Amino acid sequence: MKKQRNPTDNYILLPVSKTRIDENENPKVARFFNDLDPSGKKTATLNLHARKAPVQPEQKIPVTILDSLGKMGAKLINIQKEELADFRFSYPGLRIIREKFYQPAVASREKIKIKHKPTQPSITVTFSITGPGNREVAGATVVVFTDFKAGVGNSGITDTTGHIVLKLSQAEAERIYVYPEHSYWGSLQTKVKVGSKVTISLLPIANAYKDSLRYFYPTPNWPAVNRKVRVGVIDTGIGPHKDLRVAGGKNMVRGENQADYHDNGEGHGTHVAGIIAAGGIFPGLAAGVELMSYRVFPKGRGASNFDIIKALDQAIKDQCDLINMSFGEPSDDEALSSYIRDAYNAGILCFAANGNNDRGTVSFPAAYSLSIAVSAMGRKGTFPDSSVQQSSVADPYGKDKNNFIADFSNTGIETDLTAPGVGIISTYPRDLYAVMDGTSMACPAATGLAARLLSLNPGLLALERNQTRADEMVKYLATYTKKLGFGANFEGKGMLYDNNELHP
Repeated sequence: MKKQRNPTDNYILLPVSKTRIDENENPKVARFFNDLDPSGKKTATLNLHARKAPVQPEQKIPVTILDSLGKMGAKLINIQKEELADFRFSYPGLRIIREKFYQPAVASREKIKIKHKPTQPSITVTFSITGPGNREVAGATVVVFTDFKAGVGNSGITDTTGHIVLKLSQAEAERIYVYPEHSYWGSLQTKVKVGSKVTISLLPIANAYKDSLRYFYPTPNWPAVNRKVRVGVIDTGIGPHKDLRVAGGKNMVRGENQADYHDNGEGHGTHVAGIIAAGGIFPGLAAGVELMSYRVFPKGRGASNFDIIKALDQAIKDQCDLINMSFGEPSDDEALSSYIRDAYNAGILCFAANGNNDRGTVSFPAAYSLSIAVSAMGRKGTFPDSSVQQSSVADPYGKDKNNFIADFSNTGIETDLTAPGVGIISTYPRDLYAVMDGTSMACPAATGLAARLLSLNPGLLALERNQTRADEMVKYLATYTKKLGFGANFEGKGMLYDNNELHP
């Protein structure tokens, strides 16, 4: 997925203290917001009057309204930066927040920093990636380092026959990483002598394999959740997949079909949803809960914070109990903070991924105080010895030295929980299964177990939907945590755990 910056001068408008205008409290701002939604069309352009000094001629500020959360809700506008100061002085009482874009919190693949140049001396190597029975594996990313520390090497994606031809500077590869999209474990090989052809055979995902998620949570033995708990997944969409039942949702991506809330093809949202609620051979932690899919990622691009706040707003209207946000961005975001606060005040808990910047600071929205921030941990022996997951093993180790915090996981004082996020098997579009790593996977593990725990307390779920409900949910979940010995910056209050109540 391509990282997206700010290609246009787009901004979100919000009132000072809330996310919607109170017409009785601030009729002037309410009239202005109404003017910003004059036609009900998706896009409209207005010339707004600028506040001028007595000696200046009248000026107008051109503003394009791109999207709106109803007449009294947030607006996404386009305005040139040269006009911003005039706009702020002419229309005080509004928060003007830059549109920004979020990326899924899946762990990054190794990348070549210095690619071999065609003009340099080289050898030509054909890499053949296969599965059992010499079945070709198409679409696998092959990354070959001749100098790993310097990032020197070459990479490419296998064709329909499972082959990729690469030029290398020498006949020994320090490391070869193979990343299949689905159905197989990735491969890591070191110090490989290469000739004209190298064949790498991948291990298929075995049915009912006990990955780290199922090591800590024996989900195949757990009954389905039989009380209504609704979980919103804000992501790339969900499914369709035979193991997933989606109760409803909405596509929030501007310009796309709102009724199409299925996965955009990249698989991230389907994988996340499966960790929470899949049935089948790789059951999620809370099979049986009501899944709501809110698609915010256009294919191949980041998710706009405006589309995310639309999803949060819809999840509140749909009366979700929990919201999963497996994405992140380094800096704070006033727009998301406002809507996460709205969700909390509506009795909803938002779980967010810490991010995967190799022990960097906790990303946003996980860093926001009303989010539940989740780091990623793993366990030795829950993935094949030849898999790419071996490179994620790092200290600190827990009280049990087989447990570790993933090398990619962000950490910090904002961390609330940790959960399995290394070598996680889950659902993938077209009724397939895939292995993924990241705080993206740890976050729904925490969300899923929270959903199961909450299903045991119908009285708590029946509380009036307000801040008190959210407070009580947090306090209740806190009684089901245990520390694994990593330290507060790495695990927060620890890991949510199961007991005999979860699988009587």
